[in-house]
Amino acid sequence: MKSILVPTDFSACANDAADAAMQIARYLGAKVHLYSRVDLPWNWHTLTEMERSAHREAQQRLRNAEVLMADLVARYPNLPTETHLSGGNLVENIVELAEALDVDLIVMGSHGTSGKNDLFLGTNTQKVVRMVHRPVLVVKEPLGTVKFEKVVFAANFNPEDKPVFLQFKEFIRPFLPEIHLVYINTTGFFGTPLVVSQEVMQDFCALAKPFDCHFHIYHDVTAELGIRSFSEKIGAQLIAVAHHHRSPIARMFIGSTVEALVNHSRLPVLSLDYNKKDLPPNQG
Repeated sequence: MKSILVPTDFSACANDAADAAMQIARYLGAKVHLYSRVDLPWNWHTLTEMERSAHREAQQRLRNAEVLMADLVARYPNLPTETHLSGGNLVENIVELAEALDVDLIVMGSHGTSGKNDLFLGTNTQKVVRMVHRPVLVVKEPLGTVKFEKVVFAANFNPEDKPVFLQFKEFIRPFLPEIHLVYINTTGFFGTPLVVSQEVMQDFCALAKPFDCHFHIYHDVTAELGIRSFSEKIGAQLIAVAHHHRSPIARMFIGSTVEALVNHSRLPVLSLDYNKKDLPPNQG
């Protein structure tokens, strides 16, 4: 992992995410890209300097953002950082910047359902999780010292989940964690037979070597509630979820487990997307 993107609006929630990202960057030896959206005229990038001078309020907002960004960078003097400022659509900018920079991870803060901030409303964070095809770590509370010593990986444990799990293993490797695999067996939809799930999860535990790995089948009403309940019960410090992208219609009727976790979990949530090349035929 070589680069991390951190969207920020310089709020307390944003600073919590930035601090977590900087600590992770130290562990991984990664460069951090800090991005902030500024309220600028839609055609700002096409204006000449003389034309921009007529937009005094926009210029002031841009200068304020530059100062705040410099202050944020100054807090982490020994880490390689790069800053980015732009106007335009927030979520689209994050997605486009992630692709342009080819980042390995996006770290965002979120206020979830109680948020009032423009950037860190749960809906915006959910949109990034939904639209970007890269790992996204969502931080809800200050983490203090980042210690992912006990982590949860929740999935259906299908064949396509294996490359996602290996991606997670590489991310978590520097933390030398205890890994807990959890399959949520809901009351309404039983899915894969339990005996098969246990056998498959044993295969995933074998992939986790040399780390200590445990597998669990946990019963709850929904996958999201089950993942949250199980993770809090064992004292986990991170939840990782394999993200199956759903169509808008499917999301309306079924809901996205990942997006629900982002909105409601107090623990950090790592959404791991599928790479199309890793999917079986007819699933890309």
